Amino acid sequence: MAPEHAADQPPVRLIASDLDGTVLGRDFRFRPRTVAAITAARDAGIHVVFVTGRPMRWLDPLHEQLEDVGVVICSNGAVIYDPGAERVLEASLFDVSEALPVMADVAREFPDSLFAAETLERVYTDHGWSRTDRMEIRHITEAPVRESLAPGTEVVKLLAKLDGADPNRYFEHVREIVAGRLSVTHSVAAAPLVEMGQRGLTKARTLEHFAAEHGISHREVMAFGDMPNDLEMLTWAERGYAMADGHPHVVATVGRTAPAFAEDGVAQVIEAYLEHEHRVPVAREGRHV
Repeated sequence: MAPEHAADQPPVRLIASDLDGTVLGRDFRFRPRTVAAITAARDAGIHVVFVTGRPMRWLDPLHEQLEDVGVVICSNGAVIYDPGAERVLEASLFDVSEALPVMADVAREFPDSLFAAETLERVYTDHGWSRTDRMEIRHITEAPVRESLAPGTEVVKLLAKLDGADPNRYFEHVREIVAGRLSVTHSVAAAPLVEMGQRGLTKARTLEHFAAEHGISHREVMAFGDMPNDLEMLTWAERGYAMADGHPHVVATVGRTAPAFAEDGVAQVIEAYLEHEHRVPVAREGRHV
């Protein structure tokens, strides 16, 4: 892949990458070339942080394949998590009182909608919410979510889905219903699944805060992603790359693309940068990444 030349661009000090569809395949595996590129970037003194819609309990694929997972920004920016220490470093939550009216309004418009709510300690799902093996966890309550959340509960993420619905239409309708009361996004193109977080929350907001703590500006950030929940992050970073096989709206909006996942796209971009542009090794400082 040809390098991107820009004499006035500062060196990259932070690489931020989405996981699924970007560096993880459908089998939840990294491609070997991607692991090698991430390792090379870290060896060159560049911070690498994963920024994912996954909750912190779904990070096993990282532990299994990487020697150094580093800090992970989870749940679309709601949680900054240190997997090595199994510790939440920061969390952007919202009170159940903000979730309940949203669920009521969505259910009024779409009575067959099912809901799930994630907290730092437990997951609540309506009856009938299908779960993959990844969701088979100990701390789960399967009961009507609107009745299960106690007053004062702090929510990480609220999810709504309508089996059989058109994913894009359902997302757009729910976003209109929520009307800015919570952040609304989606990360699975083929699923009628809507993800909601604290009002104003995005991957970009948390990444910007994280980078600032390390003295890193957006001009020193390279970012990769493929879905609408990555869009703000990709447009905030000076070098934001949409995966070529990503969501069409994301590809069109970002403009700059990395080759598809199956072509080791993230690895290609990192390799080209390290070979042709990386000029100043940056010592790691502050929080370990």
